[in-house]
Amino acid sequence: MNIFDIHNIAFTAWGYDICWLELIGFITGFISIYLAGRSNVLTFWIGLLNCTIFFALFLQQHLYSMMLLQVVFAIINIYGIVRWTHPKRTQQAELRISTLSPQALLGVLLFIIFGSIAWYSLIGDMAQRFPDIISEPQYPFVDALLLVSNVVGQWLLARKKIENWYIWVFTDATSCVLWLVMGLYLTTILYILYLVITYNALREWHRQMRIDANNNTHKQK
Repeated sequence: MNIFDIHNIAFTAWGYDICWLELIGFITGFISIYLAGRSNVLTFWIGLLNCTIFFALFLQQHLYSMMLLQVVFAIINIYGIVRWTHPKRTQQAELRISTLSPQALLGVLLFIIFGSIAWYSLIGDMAQRFPDIISEPQYPFVDALLLVSNVVGQWLLARKKIENWYIWVFTDATSCVLWLVMGLYLTTILYILYLVITYNALREWHRQMRIDANNNTHKQK
């Protein structure tokens, strides 16, 4: 049985065929985001498996930006493992949950906007130049926007910046609409669950920030 083939169906529910790739991606994605909300380093290990699954799924769906995103995710997951488990002594303070400065936040937003435009243009040009290799991408700008937003969100997560959760809210909501339009109903449900977990994670991180701030205040006294 080749579980990496989207035509290999795990089961059918309400007339919808759920392939093994989508099913395993659903399970690993849910576990990974749940662990991230609890600052558990296992989120990155499960995330590596999730990257492999969705790489194969998006490749067969001709969502090339989202496919390549999984490679970037894998690299950032490895970075997160190293950063969270083997920090340098000078990095200990950086591992606490923190916020971006206004200037850094503006830079992040501009990077998402212009990065998405640049990637959209690049993928479109590649599809025209190499039609035998790259099929016409589906929803190319949305695909590009999700790629850049997800990369930024994952990078901020690895650095424990609380703004990562706001970016995930945007990407999860946008992804829900995309997967629904494409008929990936199980993945749509997964991303709805992502939204719920993301909201809870945001509240948890804010709570932890308040605890850390109170602890620092007591230490200074």
